[in-house]
Parts: sequence; structure tokens; C-alpha cells
Amino acid sequence: MFVTIHKKLRMILTLLLILFPLAAAADAVQNFNIKIGVAEGVSSGKLLGVGLSLKDAKGVVAAAKNGDLVSSAGGGVKVAGKSLALPVQVTAKSGLGWEGTRYRGRMSLIKANGGFTVVNEIDLENYLRGILKIEMNPEWNVEALKAQAILARTYAVKNRGRFKAKGYDLVATENSQMYKGVSAEDPRTDKAVSGTNGQILAYDGAPADIYYHSDSGGSTVDIAHVWGGNRPYLKSLPEKASYQSPHSSWQLSMTGDQIASVLGKMGKPVGTVSSVEVSQKDNAGRAVQLRISGDRGSVDVRAHEFRMAAGSSVVRSTFFTISNGGAAQPGEGGRIASDVRPESLKVPSLEEIAMTKDPLLEMTKAGIFTRDELYDMILDQDKRDVYLEIGMSRMGESAPARQPVRETPVQPKTAQKPLAMASRPSAFVFNGKGWGHGVGLSQWGAKAMADQGMKCEEILGYYFPGTTIAR
Repeated sequence: MFVTIHKKLRMILTLLLILFPLAAAADAVQNFNIKIGVAEGVSSGKLLGVGLSLKDAKGVVAAAKNGDLVSSAGGGVKVAGKSLALPVQVTAKSGLGWEGTRYRGRMSLIKANGGFTVVNEIDLENYLRGILKIEMNPEWNVEALKAQAILARTYAVKNRGRFKAKGYDLVATENSQMYKGVSAEDPRTDKAVSGTNGQILAYDGAPADIYYHSDSGGSTVDIAHVWGGNRPYLKSLPEKASYQSPHSSWQLSMTGDQIASVLGKMGKPVGTVSSVEVSQKDNAGRAVQLRISGDRGSVDVRAHEFRMAAGSSVVRSTFFTISNGGAAQPGEGGRIASDVRPESLKVPSLEEIAMTKDPLLEMTKAGIFTRDELYDMILDQDKRDVYLEIGMSRMGESAPARQPVRETPVQPKTAQKPLAMASRPSAFVFNGKGWGHGVGLSQWGAKAMADQGMKCEEILGYYFPGTTIAR
């Protein structure tokens, strides 16, 4: 009998040892410091702060003033007439920052290929305060903001140490999460961060893989159709609440030459393009596979890969149909059009717009864009060209032709000309819905659910079924 009891106790203890780590992983996370690479591999830049002090690895100290230039020199850096060896710790009495952006926490300069990287070490919750406003309009319902805060925290926890080999955890760009420090803080998004303090999205006892995008177009997409793999909580789902966003519908016209250029970047040339069709769709009707034919043969390409090669701001989503739009007019290649033109607007002339500092702001003042559209273009600078074209279209003017997306920025002296017209000038018209990869949470969909009275738990539970919020 004693042996039987002993065996049962051992079984219980074994189960507890197995289950306890899972339970612990699902608990709300404790605040911790995280290192963010806010400027990677730079050769120079200006420090911000009152009472700046820099101390290098050898103990050499340099005093600096607000706006002093730091530059690479001999494997280290030079500032205020002093040479310092990397790494360098930077402190200030107040207003610590880099190149116009202020940061909380601590700052250091560490060695990087070709220069140095500026690292901001900050606690997790304050880090989130510098993210949320960049990802979501702070005027939106707080429940949508809270859902976004939980996802941002989950990402940070899940991907902590991703750039450990370089000396930091995450970066301040879209390669991790957009982070703008103190300049991005807002009382409304701060409330969402504090209201979800320590909470993450968990699946099977561990932080979930989370993804979000602007607008699904009516239905999210299975992760298998975008990046491959399988996640039970990242499947195709119809939007729970109906809504209209600036991206609910869009249209793009591409010439055969432009499509051929995209295929060339993908390493799948077909010569002169004669047909483009959606050869596979998911259950919602979203394009999964394309078949593109030319005088040198045909290729099948994943719709997501084609979108990324063309440019995610050119082909806004993979939720599209394709038709042959007939002859393309000169200058129309790759132009995004809009069928919406508000009536009774005091529209500024093109000359007036050209004289303004920010034409998009002037268009908004004239009533051409809504507040939501204005905020969307502020949040994502890649959308500015698209919105300029939309604004021109609503004014009844012709926007400049969109140039094909390039792998490297064009230098002023070597600027490329727009693609020449195809020998057979047919235009392929993409009629689409939504903006983004479509996986996980749709931000506009989350807003619509929150506006209907749903809590952040319901929003996240819908977009990521089977997950739980760790508290």
C-alpha cells in the first residue's frame, strides 16, 4: 500500500513539474528591461539632452551639449573634440535622445559594421508607450487600443533577443515594431498600456506568434498562404463586424512591362507578358497563386510573393481580382486610382498645392481626406505616395505615374525613368480590397468590433481562436 501511495505521489510530482513551467509561461509577464537598436550602423548623428555626459569602455569621459555631433573615428567615436572607445554609455540630466527623437531609459553606443549603433535600454511597459500610437489611431475605442497593446507586448516578449548577436533585442523599425520613444506617447494609448499591464496573448502555455495588419478587406488569411507553416489560431476568418476604411477598395493598373519587371526581380522571367490570372484562391476568394504567361513560357507564383516584389504599397493586399483593362494610356502604368470624389469641396489648384510644405495636409484641410485617412498616412509614411495619387484623382487631376518599386533607393543623379510602354500596351487591372498581409488581427476590424461594444478579450479571442490572455 505504501509503495502504491509512493508511486502516486511521484506521478503527481512529475505532472506538477511538467505543468508548472507551462502555467508559469502563461502568467502575466513581469516588467523587464529591453534593448532597442534605434539607429543601426550609422556613421554620425546628433545627441539630444541637457547636461550630456559620455563615458567609454576605458573610463574616458566627455561632456557634450544638446545637438553635438557624434561621428565614427578610428573604430570608436568622436564627440566634442574627444575620441572615445566603444561601447560608450550616454547620460543626460534631461531630454536624452538621438537625431530629434527623445527616449526614456538609458542610451549607449556600441560597435557595428561600418560605424556604430545607438541602443536605447528601457523597461518593457515604457517601450510600449513609444509604439502604440505609431500602430493605431489613439482616437479609436480604448478596447481596440488595449488589444493592440497586448499584441505589441506579446511580440516583444516572444522576440526578445532576436538581435542578441548584434548587442540588442529588437530594432525600432518595421523589422520589429515601429518605436518612436517619447515623441509617440499619448495619454490615450498610455491608458491602454497601463490597463493591460503585463498581459500577453498565450497559446498552449507560451507567448503566441502574433501578426496584425491594417485592413483584411473582409476576411483574414491562413498563415500557410503567406509565409507557410501552420498555426491553429492563424486561419482564415471573415470579419465579425462590417466597416468601411480608406482601403476598403482600391484599383491598380500595371503594364505588361511592369509585371515582367516584378517577375525579373523574383527570378522568374517569362518575356513579354500576355496574361495574368489568379489560378488559386482561398475559401474567402483571396488570391493565393497567380499564373503569368509570356512569350517565353508561364510561371506560377505565390500571390504574397508577387505583392512583396511589386511593393506592398503598390499591390496593397492579395485580396484582388485581375482583368485585362485594354490599352494603357501614357503615364498610367502602376497608377492607383480611386472612384471616390467628395462633392462640394473647395479644391486647391495644383499650383497652390505645389507651393505648400505638405500637399497631403493641404488636401486634408480642403476636405479631400478624412481624419482617419490623414492619420493613416501619418502612421505609415510608405502610404504617402498612394494618398497623393488618391487625392489627385479625387480632384480630377492626373497624378504622376508610379514608378516600379526598386530594391535600393534611387540616388538623385541616377534616377530611373518610368518603365517604357510594352510593345503590346495592354494594362492588367487589379481590383482589390484591404491593406496588408491579412494574417491575424485586422486593425480596422478590431476598431469596428470595439465600436460595437466588444471588449479586447473578445476581439483577440476572435482573431486568434484558442489563445488566452495571460493575466
